[in-house]
Amino acid sequence: MLQKEKMLRSLPAGKAALSRATGPFLNLVYSLVNSYLEYQRIQEQETTKRFQIEAWKQITLAEIESKRQILMGYLNHSFNERERNFQQLFEQIDEAIARGDNPQLALLLDTLVKYAQTSPFSQLADLAQVQVNLAAPDYVWEF
Repeated sequence: MLQKEKMLRSLPAGKAALSRATGPFLNLVYSLVNSYLEYQRIQEQETTKRFQIEAWKQITLAEIESKRQILMGYLNHSFNERERNFQQLFEQIDEAIARGDNPQLALLLDTLVKYAQTSPFSQLADLAQVQVNLAAPDYVWEF
């Protein structure tokens, strides 16, 4: 209590207030001061948390964008490759028709149907599994 009195006496108005003050009034003033200091402390903590959240958000968005770029690159490459493969198959089918080579035509049409049934997205699942295996230090690779 002596320290609180010194604090109040150091203020010009505090000397007059202290001379008239009673115990409950001092408790009220100290309670107000303590509440204000607590408010400032919490405000500073919350400001720091907001900065941390903003930093985490920026890092997470950058990671998402990086993964997006990788995925888009993969899909572009995969679909370009599929387009070339379909073009080659159709060219070979046209040649087989022109030659009248029905066994070759049947084989090419079967290949075309099977290739059309595959999805580049199924290879993404395999790629994701490889990344998981690479991250696992105890994974045993079998060749």
